[in-house]
Amino acid sequence: MRDVIEIETRRLKLRPIAMSDAPRIARFCGDPGVGRNLAMTPLPYLENAAEGWIMIVRARENAAVRRNFVFAVDLDGEGLIGVLGAHGKSDDAYEFGYWFGRPYWGQGFATEAVGAFVAQARQLGALNAGHFVDNPASGRVLSKTGFAYTGETENMFSLARGERVLCKRMSFAGAADRGAGVRESALTH
Repeated sequence: MRDVIEIETRRLKLRPIAMSDAPRIARFCGDPGVGRNLAMTPLPYLENAAEGWIMIVRARENAAVRRNFVFAVDLDGEGLIGVLGAHGKSDDAYEFGYWFGRPYWGQGFATEAVGAFVAQARQLGALNAGHFVDNPASGRVLSKTGFAYTGETENMFSLARGERVLCKRMSFAGAADRGAGVRESALTH
């Protein structure tokens, strides 16, 4: 994963985040249907907030010890439709998260992209994830891509909601070995 710079699936390309993505990130994350399901996203979500977040992501990518792996998800002819990534929480554990713009929900894009990413990211160490209890669709995507419920819940603060929300915890259990259609030609350094 540390050397992977691009991942291709049947319909999607996962690539590094660019400053030019800020308008679409702000548009999609500014949608209350998306933003309220993310822990660290304020509403409204302005373009300058997206630019600041992109600068942080890019700075972390250039760190001596890379612990964050964030990819834009592109659909041919559309551009960025979502973002996913794994963030180091300890020496051998990573927190995985993702979001997709509302126009791209229900078309299998999340399952395809998450499966492809996890096929590469599982080599990093333990992968953990979660979803708010009122967002079961996210749990279904995670389950389809190899995550299983741990039985734990966490009371997480949602910046968009301005309150704590119950989050169901999951960890990668290995069923994603099928790779969700990852092309063997995933590009590396």
